[in-house]
Amino acid sequence: MTDSSLDPIAALKSDHAAVRTVLNNLDGYLKKISLVSSAGLRNNLINQLNEITAFIDKDLEMHFKKEENALFPVLGSHIGTETGPVHVMLIEHAQSRELSLEFKSKIKKYRDSGDYNSIVNIGYAFVKLLSEHIDKEEQILFNIADIQLSKEEKHGIMENFLIITSQTV
Repeated sequence: MTDSSLDPIAALKSDHAAVRTVLNNLDGYLKKISLVSSAGLRNNLINQLNEITAFIDKDLEMHFKKEENALFPVLGSHIGTETGPVHVMLIEHAQSRELSLEFKSKIKKYRDSGDYNSIVNIGYAFVKLLSEHIDKEEQILFNIADIQLSKEEKHGIMENFLIITSQTV
């Protein structure tokens, strides 16, 4: 097993494990919100989504910044960023951010509208997008990075991760 404190790919995979846990929790909440008949219970479940959106705003955004500001520029110097895997990942990061904003907006509007279906639909779209995104990174992008990046480049990426992490704390 690779030490995630020295290997940027292992560190990003560790982040992914945390994201997958949150996505599984979100999926569970969305199912419960859809199934409960009590408006009070549904309200409580929707209120608990704020913890998930807080994770998205802080931890997921930090993960995206590590990739966008540290990994992708270095990897992109080997394989390009205008097309291909890095380009696709950047598009999906933007889509994820848009869905996150829409999800939070639907949660806020729920108080007035009572429309929980839109929360559930956007939530499921978010879970699907991020789950597939993580799979692509782990099965394609990270394998390319392991092959293309030198030990020195990986060390530099890890140093940048530390800088990014310290700037956003």
